[in-house]
Amino acid sequence: MSVEINDFLVPDIGYLIYRKCTPTWEIAKNEISFCDITYVIEGRGIYTINGIQYEVKRGDLLCIPRGSIRMAHCIVDDLMNVYSANFNIYDMNGQQADLPLPLLTHIGIKSDLVGLFRELSNAWVRKETGYRTKTRGQLLVIMHRLYELILFKKDPTRSDYRVKKAINYISENYASNVTVKELANLAGLNTVYFGALFKNETGMLVNQYLTQTRINHAEDMLQNGECNVTEAAERCGYSDLSHFRKQFKLIKGYSPSQCLRHQPD
Repeated sequence: MSVEINDFLVPDIGYLIYRKCTPTWEIAKNEISFCDITYVIEGRGIYTINGIQYEVKRGDLLCIPRGSIRMAHCIVDDLMNVYSANFNIYDMNGQQADLPLPLLTHIGIKSDLVGLFRELSNAWVRKETGYRTKTRGQLLVIMHRLYELILFKKDPTRSDYRVKKAINYISENYASNVTVKELANLAGLNTVYFGALFKNETGMLVNQYLTQTRINHAEDMLQNGECNVTEAAERCGYSDLSHFRKQFKLIKGYSPSQCLRHQPD
């Protein structure tokens, strides 16, 4: 099942911290006017959100929506270490938006995600020139990583390196006559095993993935006014213009000649 997310969001960060809680640490009861993302790295704590009590533990992620009534305290014999970010998020019309994430999810300790939070916290604390641009970008990367883990149920860090190698090859050579056998040889596998592995990792057959990559590139070229339909087909590996048109319509839902009418705002 596909998940629709808003790709046009801009965060405005108000507060960031790596917090090592003390026995007396608490958050007094208050209504928050921002989104609170808290990633529990160690320990346990009690959060009460809109009157409902949650015990959080190592590997839990809290995503508390703006407007929530929030309070929290530590469990004294198992003190928490957390990364916490408070921010508002806006769509392209300047309207406040909310993240499409559950209030509480156990995602475990992901070393890459911990690293991203660490870099975000360090950049915020150092406050070097341009840090707001940098931290907004870093927070967006974290948001996308959370989408992958929680909404898309994918963990690219666990992807098979042979499939990653094939994907990288496709991204650089999509315009050439790439074959399943060529990719399987690159991965050091027979074609049957490679095809099954690729499908398991990506959810798509190799040729489906290749076709979608080509059509996505063609769409970009047409929307940017870089070339006409015939040129886009040729640049994306299609010698048969009729076949290109059929594939484009099948994937995008409209013909390549209509593409300029579908330019993003």
